[in-house]
Amino acid sequence: MDETLLRAVKLFGTSMAIGLLIGLERERKADSRGVRTFGLISLLGTMVATLASLLAMPQLVAVGVAMLGLIAIAAYWGEGRDRLAGSEAPTTSVIAMILTGCLGILCGLEQERLAVALGIVIVSLLYFKGELRGIAGRIGRADLIPVLQFGALTFIVLPLLPDHAYGPHGSLNPHEIWLTIVLVSGVGLIGYLTLRFAGQRFGMPLAAIAGGLVSSTATTLVFARSSDTSPGSAAIRSMMVMLANLTMLIRLAIMAAIIRPDLLRPIAPVMGSTAAAGLLWAAWLQRRLAKTGAIPLPVVQNPTQLRVALLFGLSYAVVSLLAAWSAAQVGGSALYVVAAISGLTDVDAIALSAFRLEAAGSIDAGAAVMAIAIGVIANLVLKTVMVFTVGTRELAWLCATGFGAMAMALAVTAILH
Repeated sequence: MDETLLRAVKLFGTSMAIGLLIGLERERKADSRGVRTFGLISLLGTMVATLASLLAMPQLVAVGVAMLGLIAIAAYWGEGRDRLAGSEAPTTSVIAMILTGCLGILCGLEQERLAVALGIVIVSLLYFKGELRGIAGRIGRADLIPVLQFGALTFIVLPLLPDHAYGPHGSLNPHEIWLTIVLVSGVGLIGYLTLRFAGQRFGMPLAAIAGGLVSSTATTLVFARSSDTSPGSAAIRSMMVMLANLTMLIRLAIMAAIIRPDLLRPIAPVMGSTAAAGLLWAAWLQRRLAKTGAIPLPVVQNPTQLRVALLFGLSYAVVSLLAAWSAAQVGGSALYVVAAISGLTDVDAIALSAFRLEAAGSIDAGAAVMAIAIGVIANLVLKTVMVFTVGTRELAWLCATGFGAMAMALAVTAILH
């Protein structure tokens, strides 16, 4: 079969599948227009885009979109006019039909992957109507404020800052520094929304894991900042800090498996022993909490407090400046010193550098693993100082003990491996 024909069959088949899926969801909701109508609408959109391409007349696409809108409005006109008092207008179905046709147009323009992804999103929004209404009903003014503040930090301020290196040794990048502020606020927002909607008992672990995937340093700061002197508060927050840092170790192992699979075997025992130490400490904290008879629940507060985020950004800038200056003084041959300095700001940076150097043959696997281990230990030291600075004294000692156990296991395993 001709290759062009095969391509056309694939595009039209994908278009029909999308239309049938959306139509199936609409028919499940007792919509008067279901599988057949939505399947045909999607095929119509694909046909319009195909003709526009074959005839070299892109304006046909605009005509097709307008035609799809008129068809959708006409299809539901009677239902919208004659609906019973108190019943919903078929607005959602009209929009769904127009979008289905537009997805068909995307298929005709050979953007079938984008069309499939958007189709899944549309079906999800239609299917989870009840759940989305429940969430909307629980959102109040206090919940919108941190979201709007985070949006301003991310989408208004961040794009305006220059993404260029300034200062001594090119160590100060305004865009990168503000990105750390966005990161701290974002991790706090993830934790806030998770606690708000997933429930406090399950929300804290979920927030710790999500934060650990993004930035264990920022997550440690968020939990330390929210600590108080109530009974059990330090223990539960220390457990969440441990969980975030255990997630960091898993993240490093996943990075090794994807970027440099050959390093996974030597790095797995090192990260495994460190994780085991953290888990043992978390288990002890869990037993301590169990004896109290109740797990204290955190107070849900606005997570986008600029003062703390700005202080974190300032400290990141200072550490970046000192790290760049120290690296320049020490020289490029002292990998371990650079690893220790780099680990004060970001573990991922030294890990990626070690992967690259090992792949190029500049260092062996043992040196790469040792460099990553030193970077992680330096990062744990930084987090210990951070917790002592912003957290309660009890939380600081609990986290310091856990970090110390992890660092000890990491150092011993890296040296003996």
